[in-house]
Parts: sequence; structure tokens; C-alpha cells
Amino acid sequence: MVLNKKIWVAVGLIIVAFTSILVYARLHNEQSVTANTYQTWQKTFVTRQSAQATYVNAGVDGKKMAMSEAQGLGMLITAQAGRKGWASQADFDHLLAYYQQNRLVVANQQTHLMNWRQRDVKGAWRTDAHSATDWDLYIAYALQVAASVWPKQATTYNTLAKAIAADILRYEYNDQQQLLTVGDWATADTAAYRVMRTSDVMPSVFTSLGELTNDQRWGQVSDSMLTKLATLSKQHKTGLVPDFAVVTKQGVRAAKAKEVATKQDGHYAYNAARVPMMLADSSDQRAVWINRRLMHFFDQQTQLLAGYTVTGKALHKYESNVFSAPIFYAAQSDADRYGKLYKTGATIYNRSVAQQPYYDATLTALVAVGGFKND
Repeated sequence: MVLNKKIWVAVGLIIVAFTSILVYARLHNEQSVTANTYQTWQKTFVTRQSAQATYVNAGVDGKKMAMSEAQGLGMLITAQAGRKGWASQADFDHLLAYYQQNRLVVANQQTHLMNWRQRDVKGAWRTDAHSATDWDLYIAYALQVAASVWPKQATTYNTLAKAIAADILRYEYNDQQQLLTVGDWATADTAAYRVMRTSDVMPSVFTSLGELTNDQRWGQVSDSMLTKLATLSKQHKTGLVPDFAVVTKQGVRAAKAKEVATKQDGHYAYNAARVPMMLADSSDQRAVWINRRLMHFFDQQTQLLAGYTVTGKALHKYESNVFSAPIFYAAQSDADRYGKLYKTGATIYNRSVAQQPYYDATLTALVAVGGFKND
């Protein structure tokens, strides 16, 4: 009897040891995969403009193109990679320098917003001088993350983040509806003033900027935009929301085809794809509810495809990490509830980011480094 007890104790210890080895191996493998994803993305897309400045190349077919979109994503990715020890402060500062060199001028006044695109046209670098609100938000938040990663420069980074936040509310804000417009060009005398980009609803970012600036308008923006997003979610059993919405006297509706940008304006397409990621870190019950409706729809799909109508019809027959990566990020926040989506979503790492288009690769890299977490 004593011998049997000793045997069982030994067996138990072996099982515990083996389980620990498996857990360690899994965690080590995950870290290796995500680190490699970041490093490959960095080598593939981060391009040197000068000795002190780099940009994320969003160009195709060998062409060079920088965008506030790419720069905002790149700065956030690099700050998060710095937290893990994969990127240096110099890496971040080189991206920051490029942003600083390409700030938007409005009415002869230099702002802290970024020109939305710079591209190589027959050997000449041409600038498209307008802003895009979502990417200005990313740049401001990236600076806050950088301040926590490299605290010796926290004052410098946070001061700049405050300046960007102030200019967002100066040039990209509809004070009548207390919502962010899609860019500085969406002024009060245009129909675009009432347009809301659903992926601009960033409650965690709004909270962070509100705490940094002590400006109560950020709380009002978060409340207004979340309420409108929840209304859009309620309009269909799928819970899917469109790329763009229009605020009317009757409420809020999905944009019509080409009403804002493309024929997919009213679909869950390449902008709305980021919504699950933008809501995932928020504790606001509206954000949680909207994401659960989205995740329930995706959980019922046999395959996650590249976009849907808001009623749930697939727009394409192929997959894209633009859609899969944000869903995987949201699934990570509650792996017990979304186990199937978590396992399915992990396939975003199966294909090297070097073989993916810039946008797919960059969203994958953002998820790999930790997304919007700042702790």
C-alpha cells in the first residue's frame, strides 16, 4: 500500500513536470512567433528617408508611399515592441521624426496633425495635404505608450500627445454632435461633417487622452460615438457595422455606396474591420455588448472572409488578415468565451508578413506586439 502511494506520488510529479514543460514550450513558441512577426515586418516595411527619419512604406509594386495611416500604426507597433525589448527608442524616434517633418498646415498655421499621404511620383516626393482622424489618434496614443516604455522622455512624448489631442478637437471635431469627423477637410459647411468612421470609435484611446489632457470633451466624444455605434449594431441581427455612418436628424444610418469614399462605404469592409480591436480593451458596457454581437456572428461562420454586408453576406470568397487579425485580438481578451475564434485566428501567423500586403502585414504585426494595451 505504501509502495503504491509512492508510485502515485511519483506519477503525479511527472505529470506536473510534463505539463509545466508543455506550458513553457507553448509560451516560448508564441513569443518566438510574435517576435519574428515584428522583426520581419520591421525589416520589410520600415524604410529610411534620411539619417534621422524613417517611414512605413505602404507602396505597392516597388513604389514608395508614406501615409499617416502607416506612420500611426508603425509608431504604435514600435512602441509596443519596445516594451518587449524588440525595438529601441531610436527606432521609435526615427518614425517620430518623419511624422514631425510632415505635419499638416491649415490656413498658414502648422498643426500637430499629419499630412495623410506622401508618395513618389516620377522621382518627386508629392504630399497630399489633408488629415485622417483615425491615424492622428494612433500617433497620439503611440506617444503615450512610448512615454510609459521610455520614461526618461515621458514629458516630451506626452507634451506632443497633448498637442495632437488639442488639434484633433480643433480641426477634426463636430461639436454639434460631439463626435470626431473623418478629417480636417470635413468642415461644418460640408456634408462630410456628419460622417462618422466606425473604426474611429476608440473608447480606450479616448479615455487615455482624456486622462492626459484633463479635457472632458474626450469623455463626451466617447459617449456620443459609442451610443451611435451601438445604434448601428442594433439595426441588424448580425451586429455588423458599416465602414462609414451618416448622422441625420432621425438618428444614424449606414452610408450609401460611394457616399464617402468607395462602393463599400455601407459594408463591414476595410475600415470597420478594425472595430473589434478598437473595442476589445474597453470596459464600457456598450463596447462589450457591440463586440459580443460581432464575435457571435464571426463564431458562426465556417470561414472568416474579407468583408460582409451588414446583413451578413460575404463580400469576397478569400480571407484577409485585415479582418482576421482584429478578430483574433478581440478573442484573446476572452479566450474562454471565444475559444474557437482564438484557435482559428491564430492562423494569422501562418503566412509570413513579408508575403502579405502592407495593410494585412501591419495589422498582424500590431496584434503580435500587443495592440493597444498600455500597462
